[in-house]
Amino acid sequence: MKGSPLSPVDDRYCEEVRELSPFFSEESLVQERARIELEYLSFLMRLGVAPRSKIPLIEVSYEEVKGLEVRIGHDVKALEVYLVNRLRASGREELAPFVHLGLTSEDVNNLAYARLLSSALKSVMIPAYERLAVDLSEIARREAKTEMLARTHGRPAIPTTFGKELANFAIRLAERVAYLKRLKPWGKVSGAVGTYASFKLLRPAGRWPELLKGYVESMGLEFVKYTTQVIPNERYSDIFHCLMNINTIMLGLARDLWGYQALDAVHFERKGRVSSSTMPQKENPVDLENAEGQLEISNSLMTLLAYRLGVTRWQRDLSDSPIKRTMGQALAHSLVACKRVTTSLASMSVDRKRMAEDLSQHREVLAEAVQLLLRMDGNERGYEEVKKAIENGKFSIPEKYAAKIGEYLGFASDLARDCESEVALLLAPQKSRQAGN
Repeated sequence: MKGSPLSPVDDRYCEEVRELSPFFSEESLVQERARIELEYLSFLMRLGVAPRSKIPLIEVSYEEVKGLEVRIGHDVKALEVYLVNRLRASGREELAPFVHLGLTSEDVNNLAYARLLSSALKSVMIPAYERLAVDLSEIARREAKTEMLARTHGRPAIPTTFGKELANFAIRLAERVAYLKRLKPWGKVSGAVGTYASFKLLRPAGRWPELLKGYVESMGLEFVKYTTQVIPNERYSDIFHCLMNINTIMLGLARDLWGYQALDAVHFERKGRVSSSTMPQKENPVDLENAEGQLEISNSLMTLLAYRLGVTRWQRDLSDSPIKRTMGQALAHSLVACKRVTTSLASMSVDRKRMAEDLSQHREVLAEAVQLLLRMDGNERGYEEVKKAIENGKFSIPEKYAAKIGEYLGFASDLARDCESEVALLLAPQKSRQAGN
Protein backbone atom coordinates (compact mmCIF):
# COMPACT_ATOMS: atom_id res chain seq x y z
CA MET A 1 0.00 0.00 0.00
CA LYS A 2 3.03 2.29 0.17
CA GLY A 3 2.56 5.27 -2.10
CA SER A 4 -1.14 4.58 -2.73
CA PRO A 5 -3.25 7.72 -3.38
CA LEU A 6 -5.22 9.09 -0.43
CA SER A 7 -7.52 11.42 -2.36
CA PRO A 8 -10.30 10.01 -4.56
CA VAL A 9 -9.45 12.59 -7.26
CA ASP A 10 -6.04 10.92 -7.53
CA ASP A 11 -7.49 7.43 -7.69
CA ARG A 12 -11.17 6.73 -8.38
CA TYR A 13 -11.76 9.91 -10.40
CA CYS A 14 -8.23 10.28 -11.74
CA GLU A 15 -9.12 9.76 -15.41
CA GLU A 16 -11.89 12.36 -15.25
CA VAL A 17 -9.61 15.09 -13.88
CA ARG A 18 -6.30 14.19 -15.51
CA GLU A 19 -6.23 17.46 -17.46
CA LEU A 20 -5.92 19.39 -14.19
CA SER A 21 -2.69 17.63 -13.16
CA PRO A 22 -0.41 19.97 -15.18
CA PHE A 23 -1.71 22.86 -13.07
CA PHE A 24 -2.12 21.58 -9.52
CA SER A 25 0.36 18.83 -8.76
CA GLU A 26 3.23 19.66 -6.41
CA GLU A 27 5.61 19.18 -9.33
CA SER A 28 3.62 21.70 -11.38
CA LEU A 29 4.02 24.24 -8.57
CA VAL A 30 7.78 23.70 -8.48
CA GLN A 31 8.06 24.07 -12.25
CA GLU A 32 5.97 27.25 -12.24
CA ARG A 33 8.08 28.74 -9.46
CA ALA A 34 11.18 27.99 -11.53
CA ARG A 35 9.73 29.76 -14.56
CA ILE A 36 8.94 32.81 -12.42
CA GLU A 37 12.43 32.86 -10.87
CA LEU A 38 14.07 32.76 -14.31
CA GLU A 39 11.69 35.37 -15.74
CA TYR A 40 12.55 37.60 -12.79
CA LEU A 41 16.26 37.08 -13.42
CA SER A 42 15.72 38.15 -17.02
CA PHE A 43 13.79 41.18 -15.73
CA LEU A 44 16.76 42.19 -13.54
CA MET A 45 19.04 41.88 -16.55
CA ARG A 46 16.85 44.22 -18.59
CA LEU A 47 16.95 46.77 -15.78
CA GLY A 48 20.73 46.59 -15.55
CA VAL A 49 20.67 45.16 -12.02
CA ALA A 50 22.01 41.77 -13.14
CA PRO A 51 24.76 41.47 -15.76
CA ARG A 52 23.50 40.85 -19.27
CA SER A 53 24.04 37.24 -20.13
CA LYS A 54 22.22 34.39 -21.76
CA ILE A 55 20.14 32.32 -19.36
CA PRO A 56 20.69 28.66 -20.26
CA LEU A 57 17.83 26.28 -20.79
CA ILE A 58 17.28 24.63 -17.41
CA GLU A 59 15.21 21.48 -17.13
CA VAL A 60 14.21 21.44 -13.49
CA SER A 61 14.43 18.07 -11.73
CA TYR A 62 11.52 17.89 -9.33
CA GLU A 63 13.15 15.05 -7.41
CA GLU A 64 16.38 16.97 -6.88
CA VAL A 65 14.53 20.09 -5.73
CA LYS A 66 12.48 18.08 -3.25
CA GLY A 67 15.65 16.40 -2.04
CA LEU A 68 17.17 19.81 -1.33
CA GLU A 69 13.98 20.82 0.46
CA VAL A 70 14.31 17.86 2.83
CA ARG A 71 17.84 18.98 3.71
CA ILE A 72 17.19 22.75 3.82
CA GLY A 73 13.67 22.76 5.23
CA HIS A 74 12.26 25.43 2.85
CA ASP A 75 10.65 24.74 -0.52
CA VAL A 76 11.36 28.03 -2.31
CA LYS A 77 14.91 28.29 -0.93
CA ALA A 78 15.54 24.76 -2.17
CA LEU A 79 14.55 25.82 -5.67
CA GLU A 80 16.78 28.90 -5.44
CA VAL A 81 19.78 26.74 -4.47
CA TYR A 82 18.98 24.31 -7.28
CA LEU A 83 18.85 27.10 -9.90
CA VAL A 84 22.08 28.64 -8.63
CA ASN A 85 23.80 25.27 -8.92
CA ARG A 86 22.50 24.77 -12.44
CA LEU A 87 23.64 28.23 -13.54
CA ARG A 88 27.10 27.56 -12.19
CA ALA A 89 27.19 24.14 -13.85
CA SER A 90 26.24 25.84 -17.15
CA GLY A 91 29.08 28.36 -16.91
CA ARG A 92 26.86 31.29 -15.93
CA GLU A 93 28.36 31.96 -12.51
CA GLU A 94 27.95 35.71 -13.00
CA LEU A 95 24.18 35.25 -12.77
CA ALA A 96 24.18 33.08 -9.66
CA PRO A 97 24.11 35.93 -7.06
CA PHE A 98 21.04 37.44 -8.71
CA VAL A 99 18.69 34.46 -8.44
CA HIS A 100 15.77 35.41 -6.13
CA LEU A 101 17.51 38.74 -5.39
CA GLY A 102 15.17 41.07 -3.50
CA LEU A 103 12.31 38.58 -3.49
CA THR A 104 10.54 36.92 -0.62
CA SER A 105 9.17 33.42 -1.14
CA GLU A 106 5.63 34.77 -1.24
CA ASP A 107 6.54 37.00 -4.21
CA VAL A 108 7.20 33.80 -6.13
CA ASN A 109 4.38 31.73 -4.64
CA ASN A 110 1.57 34.20 -5.23
CA LEU A 111 2.52 34.57 -8.89
CA ALA A 112 2.83 30.81 -9.34
CA TYR A 113 -0.56 30.04 -7.82
CA ALA A 114 -2.24 32.88 -9.72
CA ARG A 115 -0.85 31.78 -13.08
CA LEU A 116 -1.64 28.12 -12.49
CA LEU A 117 -5.20 28.89 -11.42
CA SER A 118 -5.71 31.25 -14.36
CA SER A 119 -4.41 28.64 -16.81
CA ALA A 120 -6.53 25.87 -15.32
CA LEU A 121 -9.67 27.97 -15.53
CA LYS A 122 -8.97 29.03 -19.10
CA SER A 123 -7.84 25.64 -20.42
CA VAL A 124 -10.03 23.19 -18.49
CA MET A 125 -12.79 24.53 -16.29
CA ILE A 126 -14.33 27.26 -18.43
CA PRO A 127 -14.53 25.06 -21.57
CA ALA A 128 -16.27 22.34 -19.53
CA TYR A 129 -18.79 24.79 -18.09
CA GLU A 130 -19.37 26.34 -21.50
CA ARG A 131 -20.08 22.96 -23.05
CA LEU A 132 -22.70 22.26 -20.40
CA ALA A 133 -24.36 25.66 -20.92
CA VAL A 134 -24.43 25.15 -24.71
CA ASP A 135 -25.81 21.61 -24.38
CA LEU A 136 -28.55 22.90 -22.10
CA SER A 137 -29.45 25.68 -24.51
CA GLU A 138 -29.67 23.23 -27.43
CA ILE A 139 -31.98 20.91 -25.49
CA ALA A 140 -34.03 23.93 -24.38
CA ARG A 141 -34.61 24.88 -28.01
CA ARG A 142 -35.48 21.31 -28.96
CA GLU A 143 -37.94 20.98 -26.07
CA ALA A 144 -39.30 24.52 -26.35
CA LYS A 145 -42.87 23.30 -26.92
CA THR A 146 -42.75 20.24 -24.65
CA GLU A 147 -45.52 21.06 -22.19
CA MET A 148 -45.14 19.97 -18.60
CA LEU A 149 -46.51 20.67 -15.16
CA ALA A 150 -44.52 23.15 -13.10
CA ARG A 151 -44.39 22.51 -9.39
CA THR A 152 -43.78 25.00 -6.61
CA HIS A 153 -43.26 23.73 -3.07
CA GLY A 154 -43.50 20.27 -4.64
CA ARG A 155 -47.14 20.83 -5.61
CA PRO A 156 -48.79 21.51 -9.03
CA ALA A 157 -48.52 25.20 -9.98
CA ILE A 158 -49.15 26.20 -13.62
CA PRO A 159 -48.05 24.83 -17.00
CA THR A 160 -44.58 25.45 -18.39
CA THR A 161 -42.36 23.77 -20.96
CA PHE A 162 -39.41 21.51 -20.34
CA GLY A 163 -37.32 23.67 -22.65
CA LYS A 164 -38.02 26.81 -20.66
CA GLU A 165 -37.01 25.11 -17.40
CA LEU A 166 -33.68 24.03 -18.88
CA ALA A 167 -33.21 27.48 -20.39
CA ASN A 168 -33.22 28.92 -16.87
CA PHE A 169 -30.16 26.86 -15.98
CA ALA A 170 -28.43 27.51 -19.30
CA ILE A 171 -28.69 31.29 -18.98
CA ARG A 172 -27.68 31.34 -15.32
CA LEU A 173 -24.66 29.15 -16.01
CA ALA A 174 -23.57 31.14 -19.07
CA GLU A 175 -23.84 34.45 -17.20
CA ARG A 176 -21.61 33.18 -14.37
CA VAL A 177 -19.08 31.74 -16.82
CA ALA A 178 -18.95 35.06 -18.66
CA TYR A 179 -18.27 36.80 -15.34
CA LEU A 180 -15.60 34.25 -14.42
CA LYS A 181 -13.78 35.00 -17.67
CA ARG A 182 -13.47 38.64 -16.65
CA LEU A 183 -11.94 37.90 -13.24
CA LYS A 184 -8.18 38.27 -13.63
CA PRO A 185 -6.13 36.95 -10.66
CA TRP A 186 -4.07 39.46 -8.71
CA GLY A 187 -0.28 39.34 -8.45
CA LYS A 188 2.31 41.18 -6.42
CA VAL A 189 6.06 41.55 -5.99
CA SER A 190 6.61 43.80 -2.99
CA GLY A 191 9.18 42.16 -0.73
CA ALA A 192 9.14 40.91 2.83
CA VAL A 193 6.35 43.13 4.23
CA GLY A 194 5.14 45.10 1.20
CA THR A 195 7.46 48.13 1.54
CA TYR A 196 9.62 47.33 -1.53
CA ALA A 197 12.65 47.98 0.75
CA SER A 198 14.84 45.28 -0.81
CA PHE A 199 14.25 46.64 -4.31
CA LYS A 200 15.24 50.17 -3.37
CA LEU A 201 18.66 48.82 -2.42
CA LEU A 202 19.00 47.10 -5.79
CA ARG A 203 18.51 50.31 -7.73
CA PRO A 204 17.96 53.32 -5.45
CA ALA A 205 16.77 55.62 -8.24
CA GLY A 206 14.27 53.16 -9.66
CA ARG A 207 10.52 53.59 -9.24
CA TRP A 208 10.14 49.99 -8.24
CA PRO A 209 6.37 49.75 -7.74
CA GLU A 210 5.88 50.93 -11.34
CA LEU A 211 8.64 48.66 -12.69
CA LEU A 212 7.28 45.63 -10.86
CA LYS A 213 3.76 46.47 -12.02
CA GLY A 214 4.92 45.95 -15.59
CA TYR A 215 6.62 42.69 -14.65
CA VAL A 216 3.47 41.30 -12.99
CA GLU A 217 1.17 42.47 -15.78
CA SER A 218 3.43 40.79 -18.37
CA MET A 219 2.29 37.51 -16.79
CA GLY A 220 -1.36 38.24 -17.53
CA LEU A 221 -2.12 39.16 -13.93
CA GLU A 222 -3.52 42.31 -12.34
CA PHE A 223 -0.92 44.10 -10.20
CA VAL A 224 -1.63 44.90 -6.55
CA LYS A 225 0.49 47.73 -5.16
CA TYR A 226 -0.53 47.69 -1.48
CA THR A 227 0.24 44.43 0.34
CA THR A 228 1.84 42.91 3.37
CA GLN A 229 4.09 39.97 2.51
CA VAL A 230 0.84 38.29 1.49
CA ILE A 231 -1.31 39.40 -1.42
CA PRO A 232 -4.84 40.52 -0.47
CA ASN A 233 -7.42 37.78 -0.92
CA GLU A 234 -10.33 39.74 -2.41
CA ARG A 235 -9.79 38.59 -5.99
CA TYR A 236 -9.40 34.97 -4.98
CA SER A 237 -12.62 35.42 -3.04
CA ASP A 238 -14.34 36.79 -6.16
CA ILE A 239 -13.13 33.86 -8.26
CA PHE A 240 -14.07 31.15 -5.79
CA HIS A 241 -17.44 32.71 -5.01
CA CYS A 242 -18.16 32.71 -8.75
CA LEU A 243 -17.12 29.07 -8.95
CA MET A 244 -19.41 28.31 -6.00
CA ASN A 245 -22.24 30.01 -7.90
CA ILE A 246 -21.54 27.75 -10.87
CA ASN A 247 -21.43 24.68 -8.63
CA THR A 248 -24.73 25.66 -7.03
CA ILE A 249 -26.38 26.09 -10.42
CA MET A 250 -25.18 22.62 -11.45
CA LEU A 251 -26.37 21.22 -8.12
CA GLY A 252 -29.87 22.62 -8.67
CA LEU A 253 -29.90 21.22 -12.20
CA ALA A 254 -28.83 17.76 -11.04
CA ARG A 255 -31.54 17.67 -8.39
CA ASP A 256 -34.26 18.85 -10.78
CA LEU A 257 -33.30 16.27 -13.40
CA TRP A 258 -33.26 13.61 -10.68
CA GLY A 259 -36.79 14.67 -9.73
CA TYR A 260 -38.01 14.57 -13.32
CA GLN A 261 -36.76 11.00 -13.63
CA ALA A 262 -38.57 10.14 -10.38
CA LEU A 263 -41.75 11.37 -12.11
CA ASP A 264 -40.92 9.26 -15.19
CA ALA A 265 -40.75 12.43 -17.27
CA VAL A 266 -37.17 11.78 -18.36
CA HIS A 267 -34.91 8.75 -18.38
CA PHE A 268 -31.14 8.39 -18.33
CA GLU A 269 -30.12 5.31 -20.25
CA ARG A 270 -27.35 3.11 -18.87
CA LYS A 271 -27.45 0.21 -21.33
CA GLY A 272 -25.01 -2.51 -20.43
CA ARG A 273 -24.24 -0.95 -17.05
CA VAL A 274 -25.40 -2.05 -13.60
CA SER A 275 -27.42 0.23 -11.32
CA SER A 276 -28.10 -2.27 -8.55
CA SER A 277 -26.22 -5.34 -7.38
CA THR A 278 -29.49 -7.15 -6.65
CA MET A 279 -32.31 -5.47 -8.62
CA PRO A 280 -31.71 -6.03 -12.35
CA GLN A 281 -34.50 -3.67 -13.43
CA LYS A 282 -32.98 -0.59 -11.81
CA GLU A 283 -31.74 2.28 -13.99
CA ASN A 284 -30.61 4.80 -11.42
CA PRO A 285 -29.48 8.40 -12.09
CA VAL A 286 -26.11 7.60 -10.53
CA ASP A 287 -24.17 10.28 -12.40
CA LEU A 288 -26.52 12.98 -11.15
CA GLU A 289 -26.28 11.70 -7.60
CA ASN A 290 -22.50 11.51 -7.86
CA ALA A 291 -22.43 15.07 -9.17
CA GLU A 292 -24.37 16.28 -6.13
CA GLY A 293 -21.76 14.89 -3.78
CA GLN A 294 -18.88 16.21 -5.86
CA LEU A 295 -20.38 19.70 -5.91
CA GLU A 296 -20.94 19.78 -2.18
CA ILE A 297 -17.32 18.75 -1.54
CA SER A 298 -16.12 21.35 -4.03
CA ASN A 299 -18.17 24.12 -2.44
CA SER A 300 -16.97 23.24 1.05
CA LEU A 301 -13.35 23.59 -0.08
CA MET A 302 -14.05 26.74 -2.07
CA THR A 303 -15.75 28.32 0.92
CA LEU A 304 -12.52 27.85 2.85
CA LEU A 305 -10.47 29.25 -0.04
CA ALA A 306 -12.77 32.25 -0.45
CA TYR A 307 -12.78 33.28 3.20
CA ARG A 308 -9.76 31.89 5.02
CA LEU A 309 -7.05 33.18 2.66
CA GLY A 310 -8.03 36.70 3.64
CA VAL A 311 -6.77 36.19 7.19
CA THR A 312 -3.09 36.28 8.17
CA ARG A 313 -1.29 37.25 11.36
CA TRP A 314 0.27 40.69 11.02
CA GLN A 315 2.38 40.74 7.86
CA ARG A 316 2.64 36.98 7.26
CA ASP A 317 2.06 33.49 8.59
CA LEU A 318 2.08 30.13 6.82
CA SER A 319 -1.46 28.99 7.58
CA ASP A 320 -2.46 29.74 3.96
CA SER A 321 0.09 27.28 2.53
CA PRO A 322 -1.88 24.04 3.05
CA ILE A 323 -5.12 25.81 2.16
CA LYS A 324 -3.87 27.00 -1.23
CA ARG A 325 -2.79 23.48 -2.03
CA THR A 326 -6.47 22.43 -2.04
CA MET A 327 -7.29 24.60 -5.09
CA GLY A 328 -6.77 21.69 -7.45
CA GLN A 329 -8.93 19.35 -5.40
CA ALA A 330 -11.73 21.93 -5.21
CA LEU A 331 -11.70 22.37 -8.99
CA ALA A 332 -11.36 18.63 -9.59
CA HIS A 333 -14.60 17.82 -7.77
CA SER A 334 -16.38 20.55 -9.74
CA LEU A 335 -14.98 19.18 -13.00
CA VAL A 336 -16.13 15.63 -12.24
CA ALA A 337 -19.60 16.96 -11.47
CA CYS A 338 -19.75 19.02 -14.64
CA LYS A 339 -18.75 16.03 -16.75
CA ARG A 340 -21.27 13.76 -15.01
CA VAL A 341 -24.14 16.20 -15.56
CA THR A 342 -23.09 16.71 -19.20
CA THR A 343 -22.98 12.94 -19.71
CA SER A 344 -26.43 12.59 -18.14
CA LEU A 345 -27.89 15.16 -20.53
CA ALA A 346 -26.38 13.29 -23.48
CA SER A 347 -28.07 10.06 -22.36
CA MET A 348 -31.41 11.69 -21.48
CA SER A 349 -34.61 10.77 -23.26
CA VAL A 350 -37.68 12.95 -22.74
CA ASP A 351 -41.07 11.26 -22.31
CA ARG A 352 -43.24 14.00 -23.80
CA LYS A 353 -46.35 11.84 -23.62
CA ARG A 354 -45.85 11.24 -19.89
CA MET A 355 -45.37 14.96 -19.30
CA ALA A 356 -48.58 15.75 -21.20
CA GLU A 357 -50.51 13.13 -19.24
CA ASP A 358 -49.24 14.51 -15.95
CA LEU A 359 -50.36 17.99 -16.96
CA SER A 360 -53.77 16.83 -18.16
CA GLN A 361 -54.52 15.28 -14.77
CA HIS A 362 -54.22 18.67 -13.08
CA ARG A 363 -56.54 21.05 -14.88
CA GLU A 364 -56.83 23.00 -11.64
CA VAL A 365 -53.49 24.58 -12.56
CA LEU A 366 -55.47 26.90 -14.84
CA ALA A 367 -57.19 28.38 -11.79
CA GLU A 368 -54.80 31.33 -11.76
CA ALA A 369 -55.80 32.23 -15.32
CA VAL A 370 -59.52 32.02 -14.51
CA GLN A 371 -59.33 34.21 -11.40
CA LEU A 372 -57.27 36.79 -13.31
CA LEU A 373 -59.84 37.02 -16.11
CA LEU A 374 -62.74 37.20 -13.66
CA ARG A 375 -61.13 40.14 -11.92
CA MET A 376 -60.29 41.78 -15.25
CA ASP A 377 -64.03 41.56 -16.00
CA GLY A 378 -64.80 43.45 -12.80
CA ASN A 379 -65.43 40.55 -10.42
CA GLU A 380 -63.37 41.62 -7.41
CA ARG A 381 -64.07 38.28 -5.70
CA GLY A 382 -62.77 36.27 -8.62
CA TYR A 383 -59.90 34.76 -6.58
CA GLU A 384 -62.16 33.74 -3.70
CA GLU A 385 -64.79 32.20 -5.99
CA VAL A 386 -62.25 30.11 -7.87
CA LYS A 387 -60.61 28.96 -4.63
CA LYS A 388 -64.00 27.90 -3.21
CA ALA A 389 -64.85 26.00 -6.40
CA ILE A 390 -61.58 24.08 -6.19
CA GLU A 391 -62.12 23.25 -2.54
CA ASN A 392 -65.60 21.95 -3.36
CA GLY A 393 -64.35 19.95 -6.33
CA LYS A 394 -66.41 22.04 -8.77
CA PHE A 395 -63.72 23.97 -10.60
CA SER A 396 -64.19 24.39 -14.35
CA ILE A 397 -63.08 26.85 -16.97
CA PRO A 398 -65.85 29.19 -18.12
CA GLU A 399 -66.45 28.61 -21.82
CA LYS A 400 -65.93 32.28 -22.65
CA TYR A 401 -62.39 32.08 -21.26
CA ALA A 402 -61.30 28.76 -22.77
CA ALA A 403 -59.87 30.14 -26.01
CA LYS A 404 -58.16 33.07 -24.31
CA ILE A 405 -56.47 30.86 -21.70
CA GLY A 406 -55.40 28.19 -24.15
CA GLU A 407 -52.59 26.14 -22.63
CA TYR A 408 -51.56 29.06 -20.41
CA LEU A 409 -47.88 28.85 -21.31
CA GLY A 410 -47.21 32.55 -21.58
CA PHE A 411 -43.88 33.09 -23.37
CA ALA A 412 -42.35 29.80 -22.20
CA SER A 413 -41.71 28.50 -25.72
CA ASP A 414 -40.24 31.81 -26.88
CA LEU A 415 -37.94 31.97 -23.87
CA ALA A 416 -36.71 28.45 -24.56
CA ARG A 417 -36.07 29.16 -28.23
CA ASP A 418 -34.28 32.45 -27.54
CA CYS A 419 -32.05 30.84 -24.95
CA GLU A 420 -29.62 29.33 -27.46
CA SER A 421 -28.69 32.65 -29.06
CA GLU A 422 -28.52 34.41 -25.70
CA VAL A 423 -26.17 31.78 -24.31
CA ALA A 424 -23.99 32.11 -27.41
CA LEU A 425 -23.86 35.88 -26.93
CA LEU A 426 -22.93 35.56 -23.25
CA LEU A 427 -20.15 33.08 -24.00
CA ALA A 428 -18.75 34.97 -27.01
CA PRO A 429 -15.31 36.59 -26.60
CA GLN A 430 -15.52 40.07 -25.09
CA LYS A 431 -14.61 41.81 -28.35
CA SER A 432 -17.34 39.96 -30.21
CA ARG A 433 -19.89 40.93 -27.56
CA GLN A 434 -18.90 44.59 -27.77
CA ALA A 435 -19.16 44.50 -31.56
CA GLY A 436 -22.61 42.93 -31.28
CA ASN A 437 -23.74 45.72 -29.00
